[in-house]
Amino acid sequence: MSGLDARILAILHASQVHLFATDLAGQLGAPLANIEARLTELRNAGFEIEERPGLGFRLLRSPDRLIADDLHARLGPCALAREIVVFAETASTNDSATQRGRQGSAGGLVIFAERQTAGRGRFGRAWASAPYRGLWFSLLLRPEFPTNAWPRLTTWAAVSLAATIESSLGLAVSIKWPNDIFLSGKKIAGILAESGTDVNGQPFAVVGIGVNVNHAPGDFPAELAGKAASLNMVTGRTIDRPTLAANLLRDLDARLPQIASAFPDMIAEAARRSLLLGRWVQVQSGHTIMEGRAEELDADGHLVLRGSNGSLNRLSAGEVTVIAN
Repeated sequence: MSGLDARILAILHASQVHLFATDLAGQLGAPLANIEARLTELRNAGFEIEERPGLGFRLLRSPDRLIADDLHARLGPCALAREIVVFAETASTNDSATQRGRQGSAGGLVIFAERQTAGRGRFGRAWASAPYRGLWFSLLLRPEFPTNAWPRLTTWAAVSLAATIESSLGLAVSIKWPNDIFLSGKKIAGILAESGTDVNGQPFAVVGIGVNVNHAPGDFPAELAGKAASLNMVTGRTIDRPTLAANLLRDLDARLPQIASAFPDMIAEAARRSLLLGRWVQVQSGHTIMEGRAEELDADGHLVLRGSNGSLNRLSAGEVTVIAN
């Protein structure tokens, strides 16, 4: 597909009426023959574009596939997604984004994959990436705020994920600190934030996001049965993945400046959605295991744990198990 395709699709997505090819050519400043050729190619790619004599063209339905030009068309201006790459298959979108980061690629790159053969979550765990069922993507970022604040990126992504899914479905969405998203008691999304240095010694961050969208129960491995679910399984309806992807990128883009300018507000939203605060939990961090009541999230998004002796510990990461309310 071409950049012209994204511009055509943007107009068709926004239009509620049929448009003549000559109208499209005029709006885009492109030759009519090029517009007609691209409309044919878009149809061949699976876009259901109706043509009515005397009325023109109208987009009825997009394919259930992630297509870079279609995502650009839905997004509009979005600094976070300066470039979108979609792989039919890759080992890991985080690994692909990290490779581009090490080579010196600018921030604002989003890498999607319809299938991951080695998707991973925190602590090196495998992430089940059923093909054409979910959203598996990674953001390459070069944040302008100090690197000691980069751990805030996980809170940013978690709040944005929860808010976007909630607004799309109308169902309450929760965050299990630090990086899991829950709906109706089941995990439906996760986040993996990493960082590195490029060939010029400049730092970059990669934020990977996985969302279980249209999985059926049989799409999950046996060890996840009863623990994980998809948006489809919870709602009973098929979710439009490209629309959800565009909505999520748009929300992430809008919230990114708030990491530096309004992070307390983001912490407040994360706390409001928390599955842990006020509960007695066990946290494993490396080889250390501790128990206590999840008291609050501090100004940097760390979990504050109050032990049975009243001591306070501030945790930046860890594997959390809820023991009691």
